[in-house]
Amino acid sequence: MPLREPTLVFDIGGTKVAAGVLTPELSVRQRREIATQAADGPERVAARIVALGREVLTAFAGETGSQVRRAGVASAGQIDRATGVVRYATFHLPGWIGFPLGERLSAGLEMPVAIDNDVNCHALAEAVLGAGQPFRCFLLAAVGTGVGGGVVIDGKLYRGRRGGAGEIGQVMLEPTGGRPCSDRLTGCLEVYTATSVMVQRSGYASVQAMAAAYTAGAAIPAVEEAALWLGRGLASIAHVLAPEAILIGGSAVLLGARYLAAVQQSFVAHTLPSHREIPLLFTQLGADSGLIGAALVASEELGL
Repeated sequence: MPLREPTLVFDIGGTKVAAGVLTPELSVRQRREIATQAADGPERVAARIVALGREVLTAFAGETGSQVRRAGVASAGQIDRATGVVRYATFHLPGWIGFPLGERLSAGLEMPVAIDNDVNCHALAEAVLGAGQPFRCFLLAAVGTGVGGGVVIDGKLYRGRRGGAGEIGQVMLEPTGGRPCSDRLTGCLEVYTATSVMVQRSGYASVQAMAAAYTAGAAIPAVEEAALWLGRGLASIAHVLAPEAILIGGSAVLLGARYLAAVQQSFVAHTLPSHREIPLLFTQLGADSGLIGAALVASEELGL
C-alpha cells in the first residue's frame, strides 16, 4: 500500500493529539503534539487540531517547498468511515458521540480527509511495516489512557459492523460488583488494565515515572495487577479469534519485558492448551504507528 504523495496525518487520543506529514519514503516530518483537552468539547478540540494541522503544513512547505493535498486521521472512538462521524466514544472523549469530525477537519483544512479508529490505524501500520508483518491473523491491544483493539484477519483489517470491531476495552471481567466503566457498564477490561489506571492506583505522577521505576526493578502492585487482568482478558479474546499473535502497543510498551512476561504468564494460565503458544509481542513502530496508519487509510480511501 505505497504512498504516492505526502499526507497530513493526525493521531487523536484521549490525552494528546499528534500531527505531522508522512512522506512517500514513510518518514514523519514536522511532527507536533498538543494536549487533547477533551473536557473542552469536540468543537474546540477540532478547532485546535485544524490550527495544529495548518502549522504543520506551513512548516512542511517551508522545509520542502511541497504542498499537501490530503489528510488521514486516526481517532479514538468508533468511526463511520463513510461520513467521518464519531458513532461512539467512551468517557475519555466526552460529547463526541455524533460529532462530524471528518467534516469539521476537512472544512478547516480545505482538503479531503480520511478517518478511521486510532487502533485500527495502529494495526494497519503494524501489519504493513511492523511486528504484524509475519502474521496473517493477529490482534493488536493498545493499552494506554484507555484500551482498544485492532483485528487483522487474512491480512486485512476487520472493522465489523459500522466500524465497531475491536472494542476489547469493553470486554467484561467482573460484570457483578466490578469497577464502573462506560455507559453504566461495570467490570470492563479497560478500567483494570489501562496505564492511566495503573498510574492512578500506583501513586506515580506519570506513566513515564511509573515505567522508569518498574523497569528498574521496583515492586509496583498496580502494574502486576493490571498485567494479571490483561492476560485474563486476552485469553478470553483468544478463545474467540485464535490469532497467530497478539501485539501489545500504547504506553504500556514503556513497562518493558518484565510487564510483557507477566501478561504472558497470566494469559497462559487462563487459556486452553491449544492457545498457549500464541506469542504476545510488543509493537515495533512506536509513537508514530497511528500517524503511519492514518496515511495508509488515506491512501486506500482517497487514492489521490
